[in-house]
Amino acid sequence: MRRSTAIISLFLVSVVWGGTFPLVKASLDYISPLGFIALRFLLGFGILAIFLFKSLKNSKDALIPGLILSIFLFLGYFFQTVGLKYTTSSHSGFITGLYVVFTPLFAVLMLKEKITTKVSIAVILALIGLYLISNISGGINFGDFLTLICAIAYAIQVVLVAKYSRMYDPNTLTIIELAFVFIFSLGGWGIEGFSIHWSWLMIFGVVFTGIFATALAILVQTHAQRVLPSSHAAIIYTAEPIFAGLFSYIFLGEGLGTKGIIGAALILLGMLLVAFDKSHQGP
Repeated sequence: MRRSTAIISLFLVSVVWGGTFPLVKASLDYISPLGFIALRFLLGFGILAIFLFKSLKNSKDALIPGLILSIFLFLGYFFQTVGLKYTTSSHSGFITGLYVVFTPLFAVLMLKEKITTKVSIAVILALIGLYLISNISGGINFGDFLTLICAIAYAIQVVLVAKYSRMYDPNTLTIIELAFVFIFSLGGWGIEGFSIHWSWLMIFGVVFTGIFATALAILVQTHAQRVLPSSHAAIIYTAEPIFAGLFSYIFLGEGLGTKGIIGAALILLGMLLVAFDKSHQGP
């Protein structure tokens, strides 16, 4: 995959992830968060396992890396979900977005990745943009702390994807990662008692997120991060809250406001800086 293709691909992944926010929010009226995660990852795993069956033949070497990736991906989902019980959605959105700051730090420590001036400026712009979009206010509470752990988990997952995708087959890694996240989520859902109320909206939510936001998106993420530094990828992922706000406005009537629009512009500016930063093609 070429660098330009990887950038466009991750941007589209962010669009898809952002677009699922109102759909997931509506679906959670009928199923618990862990139940929803379990079903979408089961579907995502099943689809990739069917169409990429040949990738499983050499899955033994990638088993441990896939397990490690799944742990941090699951922790991100888990702590974000639990944190939302104790904090506001604006706090959650901003603090989760802090992984754009943590990712370059972990990239330096874990991959010896060099952070250029453009990327540093892009991180600052993205951070300010996230702050304005989230319209955060008030003090720090227990939910904020849990969400901070979520942001750290996501940052480590992004860095590890960049590392392992260069060492193992991306298709195999993705299939294994989705399988383990499903297993972890299923265990949590079981503790909750497998609570579910079937509805066509919930089914559509599981199908859409399972196919597009899980199977295809995470597969594309794994392939794209083979050619992009993890710090660059993190900046591009900040497009997610922009489109989350846009789709929430369209389907739920939730507006970004003037601050949100300015924040979105700053994030897009940061993404442009990353797109034109060709000082290196990888970590």
